[in-house]
Amino acid sequence: MLWTPRKGVVRYESNLGNVGTLTPGTSCTTGAGSSTKGTAVQLIAATAFDAFHVRILASNYGLSATTARGCLDILIGAATEEVLIPNLLMGFCGGSGVTTGGPLTWDFPLFIPAGSRLAAQVAGDRLSTAMRVGIQLWGGVSEAPWRTGGRVTTYGIGTVPAGTTVTSGASGAEGAFIQIVASTTDDHFAFVPSFQPPSGDTTLTPGKHFYMDIGIGAATEEILGGSPNQCPWIYTYSTDELCGGPWGGSMPIFADVPSGTRLAARLSASGALDAASPNCAIHAVS
Repeated sequence: MLWTPRKGVVRYESNLGNVGTLTPGTSCTTGAGSSTKGTAVQLIAATAFDAFHVRILASNYGLSATTARGCLDILIGAATEEVLIPNLLMGFCGGSGVTTGGPLTWDFPLFIPAGSRLAAQVAGDRLSTAMRVGIQLWGGVSEAPWRTGGRVTTYGIGTVPAGTTVTSGASGAEGAFIQIVASTTDDHFAFVPSFQPPSGDTTLTPGKHFYMDIGIGAATEEILGGSPNQCPWIYTYSTDELCGGPWGGSMPIFADVPSGTRLAARLSASGALDAASPNCAIHAVS
């Protein structure tokens, strides 16, 4: 049997603009209550091709000396949108400018058909406050180079905009795994993390990196991805209360995990810890 390589050009589409700007993406405003999503805002009116990979960028919400947790939804469809990706932890996200910490990002292997309308809505501690949402799509070829899904389930969200509190290890030590969900509700094949600073912490000092692992199984967790020392996701705190990352990329880990599986997270910080511990969540694709 002969193997015939796929041909064609992978196409790209985004709402980031085509010329230089300090404000890429679309402005999106939080609701009037910290747990209330603001009005949905259109990101792309109609996608130009069948997409197989989606990247989300959240920026310009963090503010010095201010608590700024947040949850971002990505929506699909007309004015009665369906939630495609729920409750991305976008709290304290840095700016999209050249000196302001950078955005929080997430990558998902999702199929989005051509002609789809994409939108966003957001809630957070900073009420009725504008932030920016970017979206990037890749696709347009006849067959995706990897497996794609149709929806995302988010585990670990308490009352919006809070995730699950995960106590980190300090100064390069590993923390303990903290349960994000006792039993997943679906079969999943790809996993993406979320991370944000906690409520009430208005002095993130010293600036530091947090390394995040995802574990599966019972109390003797297995590191998702196979390596006991693996850490694909690195987040940053700055001393002006901004959070960015993952540093080095936000690609998911691909692993077939059946429904009913326990998921956990652990953190390791590069320096001394703050008084309160970060929030984490896990987004799982099916």
